[in-house]
Amino acid sequence: MKIIYILMFVSLWSLGLFFLANRTRSTVWIGLTILLGGSASFAFALHLSIIPYIPADWLSPGLSYFLYWLTVAAMHIYFYVLPYVYCMGGLWLNESVTGFVKKVLTLALLPGPWLLMADHWAHEPWNQFEVARFRWWDGLYIAAGSFGYILAYFKEKSEAARRRQWRTFVLPLAMLWAYTSDYIGFERLELGWWSFRLDSNGMWEANFIMILGTVGFIIFYIARSGFLGIKLRIERERIDYSIRTLTMGVSILNHSIKNEIQKIDYLAEKSRVQLESGQSDKASHTIAQVHGLTAHLLHMVNRIKDKAEDVVLHEGEHDIRQLIDSVVASAGSLIERRPATITSRYDAEGRLYCDSVHVAETLSNLIRNALDALPASGGGIELHTASTRREFRITVQDNGAGIPPEHLAKIFEPFFTTKKHALNYGLGLSYCTSVMSKHGGRLSVAASEPGKGTTIVLHFPYARFKPLAPAFKRQADSRTLDQVNPF
Repeated sequence: MKIIYILMFVSLWSLGLFFLANRTRSTVWIGLTILLGGSASFAFALHLSIIPYIPADWLSPGLSYFLYWLTVAAMHIYFYVLPYVYCMGGLWLNESVTGFVKKVLTLALLPGPWLLMADHWAHEPWNQFEVARFRWWDGLYIAAGSFGYILAYFKEKSEAARRRQWRTFVLPLAMLWAYTSDYIGFERLELGWWSFRLDSNGMWEANFIMILGTVGFIIFYIARSGFLGIKLRIERERIDYSIRTLTMGVSILNHSIKNEIQKIDYLAEKSRVQLESGQSDKASHTIAQVHGLTAHLLHMVNRIKDKAEDVVLHEGEHDIRQLIDSVVASAGSLIERRPATITSRYDAEGRLYCDSVHVAETLSNLIRNALDALPASGGGIELHTASTRREFRITVQDNGAGIPPEHLAKIFEPFFTTKKHALNYGLGLSYCTSVMSKHGGRLSVAASEPGKGTTIVLHFPYARFKPLAPAFKRQADSRTLDQVNPF
């Protein structure tokens, strides 16, 4: 049983460090919550499972003294710092709260842990904890943090993000358990010299079930479908690696492809000469050879397309309305004989610092994919711009077939495609992902439901976007390309 205490803090610290290594602004606080949540397990493990089994002559007095005070510091962190960090996790997870408000609350609530520690040091020895002195103050932080997690879930507008975010409820559940078992269940804790005295209701002895269960739950969902966007970052890095690998493959095939093209050029010239000299039978035979070479060439590059090249940006400032209007206009030919519409709506206007060619091609790819998903009876695609304090977004939304849930985790992988046509290489979305990565942004599926449609968002860093001044801002409108099948 005593080995469990070691496993508890090791698993919590490992998972916390993993979150911090893959951190975002919101997950950094969650990673710290998990990391600091292991501090009590660390202190108990040293007192119960490690030091008692180390021969006395193995530890120098100085090292033993250092480790002892390390356990006392760990309990200070657990009782005073952890509730504040957990509260910050709930706050920073909320996208509906502005960054300024988050920063103000972060600073305003920071003195709490220090005041509680100062009160402790003024009335008790460092190694003794009268939990009733700080129990309810910690409870306020924990209640506020739990409220933040719940609010983040209900304020999330994206259905796909909300489905992922329910998993974060495991943290409030674990924290409420810890508060009940340790902050309420404890009356008094005294850390002696490699011994301790604890007055409690004994509920803390079952902590290992909640801790190991929580760690297992998070690891399972990270491996399966991501937790708070961590898998997304790992997948993006893996996709970038795949794109680089494809670039190497293109280089290797380049020489062979040139040889085949030279042969085709030679045979084409030969057939022309034969036709001009009246040797039609020989010309037909020569042309048949050309078909054989092209079939061989297509076979060689069956899974390679021009988008496998590494994306090189040629950036400049471009009017976002003009850029999107040109993409929508060029897509008009795709719906000439279809009862479909493509519309654009501008809630944010200005200039975007980007490679207009690659961004336009990315949008064209998404429009073509959306058109393929529309029903034969008709449908609609909308391009929509918006901005927040952190990013500029272009949304491509359709009301087509949607993406099956089992495919959502794979659609950005090179060569993955659900289309049956032989010329569909499954490189479109991986190319789009690479373009956005080069711009310092990302591509995400905001929502997708079979039979109802898909919403894909291009996220650009706000630093790339220069909004129009209010005095010159044009009213957002909706321009429509509406082509109805005349037959």
